Amino acid sequence: MTSDTKNKRLIAFTGGQILTMDPQNNNAETVVIRGNRIIDIGDAEICNQYPDVDIVNLDGRTLLPGFIDSHNHLSSFACFFPNWVNLFGLMTKEEILGALKKHAQMNPGNGWIVEFGWFDGKSGGIDLNRFDLDEIGIVRPVLLIQATFHMSVTNSLGLEMAGIDSPTPNPQCGIIIRDSDGNPTGVLIENAQSSVFNLTMNTEIREHAELIRARAIELLSFGITAIHDPGVTLKAAEAYRFLYNRENLPVSVLMMPHGATILDNDPGMWLEGPKTGSGDEHLRIGPVKIFADGATPETVAYDMVIRGQTMKSGSFRDDFRGILYDATRKGFRVCVHSFGNATTDAVLDAFEEAKKYAPPEFEIRPRLEHVTLISDSQIRRLAVMGGCVSIQPQFLMRATNFSRAPVENAKWLPYADLFKSGVCVAASSDDPGGFMDARDPLKGAVMGSTMSNGDGNTVFPDQVLPFQRWLWFYTAGSAYAGGQEHERGMLKKGLVADLVILKGALDPENPPVVDETYKDGRLVFKHQNEVNV
Repeated sequence: MTSDTKNKRLIAFTGGQILTMDPQNNNAETVVIRGNRIIDIGDAEICNQYPDVDIVNLDGRTLLPGFIDSHNHLSSFACFFPNWVNLFGLMTKEEILGALKKHAQMNPGNGWIVEFGWFDGKSGGIDLNRFDLDEIGIVRPVLLIQATFHMSVTNSLGLEMAGIDSPTPNPQCGIIIRDSDGNPTGVLIENAQSSVFNLTMNTEIREHAELIRARAIELLSFGITAIHDPGVTLKAAEAYRFLYNRENLPVSVLMMPHGATILDNDPGMWLEGPKTGSGDEHLRIGPVKIFADGATPETVAYDMVIRGQTMKSGSFRDDFRGILYDATRKGFRVCVHSFGNATTDAVLDAFEEAKKYAPPEFEIRPRLEHVTLISDSQIRRLAVMGGCVSIQPQFLMRATNFSRAPVENAKWLPYADLFKSGVCVAASSDDPGGFMDARDPLKGAVMGSTMSNGDGNTVFPDQVLPFQRWLWFYTAGSAYAGGQEHERGMLKKGLVADLVILKGALDPENPPVVDETYKDGRLVFKHQNEVNV
């Protein structure tokens, strides 16, 4: 990158509240940046040391580090989503098929039609199969991806193009749902989706890069200046590097190495290349992302005691341990998708075992994604291991359902317990997955700080934390979870000048808005104004 050396403008931000997120300096009145670095921080008098400084008067607004979305599928589902049919809010067969027909009419051709945001019957929506998709008479392959990414349904032509028929065996860690005669119904679970994902998200590097850039620019309006991408294939990495080499990455990216397709645990040649931490503040390699479980009843392992009765369901993947050990041996940190409490037991055991394979002086720093159900003993164990979690407050939208299952040996979404026990908590969106457009960290902080299900109802009041703590989760917490604590996440000398200015009180009942976003010391978003990126 050469643009950083060109941008040497000296700017001081003062006249408002400053949230440094730095526990060693939480009383700052002024932050001074030069180019893309913070060079000073202190009281208002430090401006006198810089006679040529440009003053940005905060005028009572709040300055804090740029937000870090620690779980954003930018290079996969998120960048393609704007070109797909958006099914969020469509819950009936008629609505879904109607949206499909309308899209086909407005976008003639013979390529794949992809719809995203489908909820199956167990998720409160409608179960569909290939015959439902066939009946509308579209002679094109069609794929409906469930809102969690972990299940999809395709039509008969889609099955044919993916090479899936009656003799096709279930892949490892995947399920092809079949009827009583053994014929595929079109429903594909977990790794059984690999072939259709390959077909529907296969594009040239330049086009892929343009899709990534367009989606990334939107993040600036939310104050997001960096993301962790939990599933970067080798091909997606080429698109990121294409943008990086041309200085066209709108946000900083921590690439989390993954397999050839999403949900494929084998990172392949990733493990023969640069290790976790390699790169710079614009594009860096993070922990390897692997899945220990999924997000369907069959693929999430729970071990619950409810009203004195033990209930076990689902199973975790059998392929994650060896990959975790191999990645650790080769100097990579690892983060693991772990929804169920039984899964988390297996994951913590694997991280303990991985110590045997770690290079000398290597810090494993275990990281778990999601952890929707976890016990007190598991939390303590993770804290002792120096672990992190990346959580998504949008999952509170389903918390009412969770609260109806009074689990006695674990807790649903125990965000406060995790933090208070010493686990580093990072916050994120899971964009575009889940139950809403969850990209806005302020909206996430409102939900998290009130433990609200989106309707204003507090679901787990014992897990409420202050609004400012949630801002910490989206900044310093996310930076630490990505191994970036010496680069970003705090307002501190030497760290990157990625900044957000909020207008309004830090009150979840009447939350602030993003007024300005600075990336590498440059103003890239101003509320109600267009800024060239």
